[in-house]
Amino acid sequence: EEEAFLVSLYKFMKDRHTPIERIPHLGFKQVNLWKIYKAVEKLGAYELVTGRRLWKNVYDELGGSPGSTSAATCTRRHYE
Repeated sequence: EEEAFLVSLYKFMKDRHTPIERIPHLGFKQVNLWKIYKAVEKLGAYELVTGRRLWKNVYDELGGSPGSTSAATCTRRHYE
């Protein structure tokens, strides 16, 4: 399931002319694209996470550093 998701994601991004050239990092850790997708899905999908301001929860789910002040914003940008 994870591999199929990643293949689909890379194709989608390439087709819209915004290919994923490198995996983003949060702090010093590379973002696991599958985990961030599943974390957002678990909290109700993008619109709900954004509307309820749950991006910090997504960041925490990914094991981010608790002291980061820009965690929510960075997590959302990477997801987008």
